[in-house]
Amino acid sequence: MLRIISIISIVLTFFACTKQKEEVIDLHDIIAESDNYKEGDTIVSDEKMEDDSTQMVLTDFQENGIEVTSVSFIDKSMFPERFGVESSKKYQLNFEGDTIRFYNWRYKDSVKTINAFFNWIDNFGKKGKSIFIGEEKNLQVNPFLLFVSDTSMIFIDAKKNASKKEWVNYFKSKGYSSDWNYILQQSKHGKVRWEQ
Repeated sequence: MLRIISIISIVLTFFACTKQKEEVIDLHDIIAESDNYKEGDTIVSDEKMEDDSTQMVLTDFQENGIEVTSVSFIDKSMFPERFGVESSKKYQLNFEGDTIRFYNWRYKDSVKTINAFFNWIDNFGKKGKSIFIGEEKNLQVNPFLLFVSDTSMIFIDAKKNASKKEWVNYFKSKGYSSDWNYILQQSKHGKVRWEQ
């Protein structure tokens, strides 16, 4: 019996160790080239894609009432991004005579949004100033607007002017709910005004 088991083991080992010829499939057999795109054609660079994206953003702002002259993307992370942001849009918007940084953070739910908001106003700006709900206090030199809804925060940081009316009209044209939980507005060198 031991001899039969040994022979079977040797035969199985022999077949397991023999190398089978691998079948090579040519990609061209699976995917046919189209007449418009031949293998090896130039691929669009990331730089070209970014130019197209900034043009789309610029057009979107202009078509919805914000007279922007140019747009660029912002790579810098901000404090609210530490709290489980699902998506963000960050742009520098250049106008005739002014520059605005536009940040839009989306969160999964209202708990994450309010957590991010409360933590941010407890450590706001470059100097990490703290402010209580409804407190009128100067948080930074430049004017800003901060809109807080159930699932998003939008921060507009200007060098000279941040027109609340203009931005509220923009948000309405984009289909945002006008039911903001908080709106903070500060003019240049002024104090924060709250709306709830």
